[in-house]
Amino acid sequence: MHPTTTNNLSNHQLLEQITMMQAVLDASLNGMAYCEAIRDETNQIVDFSYRIVNQSLIKLLGIERNQLIGHPLTPGFPVLKQSGLFQQIRDVFETQEPKSIEFQYPTQPHERWFFIAVTPVLAGVVVSIVDITDRKQAEIGQREQAELLQATLDASLNSIIAMRAIRDESGQIIDFLMQTANRTVERDLFLRPDQIAGHRLLEVFPGNIESGLFAFYQRVTETGKTDRTTQYYIDANGLEAWFTVAAVRQAPDRIVITFMNITESTLQELQLKKSNEDLIRSNELLEQFAYGASHDLQEPLRKIQAFSDLLLDQYSTRLGDGVAVLQRMNSAASRMSGLIQDLLTYSRLSTQKPAPVAVPLNTLIKDVLSDLELMIRDKNATIDVGKLPTINGSVSQLRQLFQNLLINALKFSLPNVTPHVRISCRELPLGELPAGLTFPVLPVALKPLQKTIRFYEISVQDNGIGFKPEYRDQIFKAFQRLHSQNSPYSGTGLGLAIVKKVVENHFGAIAAESQPGHGATFRIYLPTRY
Repeated sequence: MHPTTTNNLSNHQLLEQITMMQAVLDASLNGMAYCEAIRDETNQIVDFSYRIVNQSLIKLLGIERNQLIGHPLTPGFPVLKQSGLFQQIRDVFETQEPKSIEFQYPTQPHERWFFIAVTPVLAGVVVSIVDITDRKQAEIGQREQAELLQATLDASLNSIIAMRAIRDESGQIIDFLMQTANRTVERDLFLRPDQIAGHRLLEVFPGNIESGLFAFYQRVTETGKTDRTTQYYIDANGLEAWFTVAAVRQAPDRIVITFMNITESTLQELQLKKSNEDLIRSNELLEQFAYGASHDLQEPLRKIQAFSDLLLDQYSTRLGDGVAVLQRMNSAASRMSGLIQDLLTYSRLSTQKPAPVAVPLNTLIKDVLSDLELMIRDKNATIDVGKLPTINGSVSQLRQLFQNLLINALKFSLPNVTPHVRISCRELPLGELPAGLTFPVLPVALKPLQKTIRFYEISVQDNGIGFKPEYRDQIFKAFQRLHSQNSPYSGTGLGLAIVKKVVENHFGAIAAESQPGHGATFRIYLPTRY
């Protein structure tokens, strides 16, 4: 009786241990199973059968316990062999080396991820399974987001580097760790992104201290104030360039810099500046030459004219056909004197730009008409002047403008037709200006008003001989004459070139309209303020 009782107590205890073990397994959040190896007649492992499974695994697989216990692994899950996972479980049992595996299980509509730990125990293996789908999807989402961000950065025309400040024990920033760089850096810094990311700034670009850029990055990191700068950079590694850099603090001790290598444009700007300085010096020399040449040439011309006049007065009766020669010589000297004077005037318009003053155009034109009184009287001309505005400009240059236009209208009058010139003005907004006009660059003070600025359209209309429409641009070019020297309409070819230059000096434009025999109209467009 006693041995039998003892044996019954042992079975009872064993049952309690098994029940307790099952309860412990069922309390685990991980799916767990103990599986024994199944061998074929050649003693090769062909599968594993479930011996113990916990409640979490039943819930995970969606299969009842009695449908698992004693049944093989692979028939219900053929993907185990297809994916190679079964081979890895078998290897653990045969090598007696535990192994951890991340397994992607194809399900519809979304794949699921599992973390599987396999441990050899007795005649089989213990398999622990955790569903890590949420974590994996988060990782994939973060990776995709990072790839999208990197693609966005790489699409930028500017180079971009994200950096983290490195501080010493006292809290002083001593360097920056370059964490991310886009592909554009290779264009500006001649290094690939992987040669920059993960490295210290001063190790790769030691010239940052001498250039002042390191202090610039320190200031933005400490103050959080976004800033930009343009600096010249050179270092011992061979990098030498001009950079324009903007820096913004993204988080404490983290800044993002965007920059562009502007060496080529900066060199062009410096070259342009030098060219402008050379041009200014050249213009000064040209003005000095023009003044000297006009002064020195005018004197012998005056002597030529004086001597020819003397010969004509005292010896004309003895010269015969020589009188005509002297007259032609005198005429040529007079034309040359006028040409020299016009050249000097044109040169001064290009080199001298006096400060603008308020100029009442009606008063100015009244003075011009007074100067041309004899010419107007000889032509018996009529000049009608409408109400004109007061504009900012140069009195002397504007006088030349209207004087040349009026002389032009009186000179090119039709035979036996009384010249009639009409000067009028109207105000136009920018949008109503004729197409095709070319204006000089407006001064800085006017740029904010560029879209709202208005213009005066000042018209000078005559009833003279006119010209063919195809010549409306040619007439404003220097030395472009539509008539030969022997015609009654000869000139130096600089009058209208001077007019155009004066208009441009006042930030305006000029256009001409005409038909042969029907007069000409010159329209001047000047900004109402500058």
